[in-house]
Formats: sequence, C-alpha cells, structure tokens
Amino acid sequence: MKKIILFAFILLMLGSLFAEDYLDINFFIEPRFDHSQINMVNFLVKNIRNDSIRQVTAFAGRLLEEPQSDSLTAIFINTLGPQIISPVDYFFYDKSINHNLLISNIESDSIPIIKNKIIKCDSFSVGIFSIYTPDFVVKNNIAGHAKLDTKVFEIAKKQAKYLAKKTDYVIMLSNVAKYIDNDIVKNLGIDAVVSFDYQKKRNELLSNRITNFYSILTKNGKYGKLRLEYYNGKIKESWKEIEFKGFSSP
Repeated sequence: MKKIILFAFILLMLGSLFAEDYLDINFFIEPRFDHSQINMVNFLVKNIRNDSIRQVTAFAGRLLEEPQSDSLTAIFINTLGPQIISPVDYFFYDKSINHNLLISNIESDSIPIIKNKIIKCDSFSVGIFSIYTPDFVVKNNIAGHAKLDTKVFEIAKKQAKYLAKKTDYVIMLSNVAKYIDNDIVKNLGIDAVVSFDYQKKRNELLSNRITNFYSILTKNGKYGKLRLEYYNGKIKESWKEIEFKGFSSP
C-alpha cells in the first residue's frame, strides 16, 4: 500500500513538473480614452478572449483623454472593473471606488488600496506591485487623506522580497523614470518592469541582465500583452503590442 501511495505521489509530482500552463496580462498603459466611450471600451476589453489561456487586464497611467472630475474617473474604473488598476488621473476625492487600486507607496483610510496583487494559475503564480513617482503629489492636487511615501527604493525592495517568497514571477508596475527603474531593480529579484510613465521608452533587458523593461502607450492604438508560459518547471515570457480593434484615441 505504501508503495502504491509513493508511486502515485511521484506521478503527481512529475505531472506538475511537466505541466504546461499559460497566463496573459493585457496592459493598457496611458490609454486616455474619451469618457463618452466607456461602454464601448468596456465591451472591447471584456471580449479580449482566448479559450485556452487565462486573461488578466491591467490599466495604468492617465485613463481619460481630457482632465475630468474624480467622479467620472471612478465611474470608468467601476465600469471596467479591471483586475489591476493604477490610475494617475484619480486624486482620491470621490470615494465611490469599489475596486482595489494597486499602489504600493500611497496609503488612505478612505479608498481601497492594495500594496500588491498575486495572480494564481494552475502551475505557477505571479506577483505584481506598483510604484508611483513622488512627483505625483507635486503636480496634482491630492486629497489630504492620501499619503504618498517617497522612499520608492525601500518600498520596491520590501515588495519584491515579499512577492519572491510567495510567487514564481514578479512584476513592478512603475511610474518613475526608466533610469530610476534600472537602479531600483539592480539587486532585486524582479522579472519584469512595465512602465506607466507618460513617455514611450525602448523595450530592453535592464543593466542587471535579469529584468525585462516594457513600455507602451495605448493612446496610440495598441495594448501590451505579456504572455507567461510555464513548462518543465520554468517560466518563459514574451511581449507583443496588439491593436485595440475598433478603438483608437483621437
């Protein structure tokens, strides 16, 4: 009986080792949508499908084309309900947000904010955290209850170490400049940086030769798809820029 149990356990372990598993994270960065197109955008996003691959949607940067009140931005966020959302045109005044904002260095007792998010697949898991530039509170009029911590290096280190213990792949969603990203990840186990700076930068391997840097501006008509493939105990990543069919910003 013990031999049968041991044999079954070995088969289970081998099956897990050689399993094939996929995850797509679709990044809409700096989309600047027309607020009147909320329903159309929601329809198109919800219909990014793949019958065999799990899809996760992430929005970051400036969501709406024209400066809007927090209430309109909140409506947009609540309508789309993305799994990951890090907006820079929401200033914490409207408290009707009913989805967690992913922001690792801002705290508020009035708005649902999470420090990190873990996405679990059958064979692997992905951890993601989000860093806002300290300039965010300098350039914008932020509600008093929202407190930004400017110690981005310390926060990134804390989040990266925590997620490295909990997950198999770590992503930093970053609003700081690329050269700062490069310094932040230098001694950290971060697998990818996805920038939501307002400028398009070159996609490349950063100087630590471990971390891939990805940049895209959805306002130009495309979103970024980060595909993670788990096979034979390892994770392989690929990045594609895909047309957001039926929609482009003016």
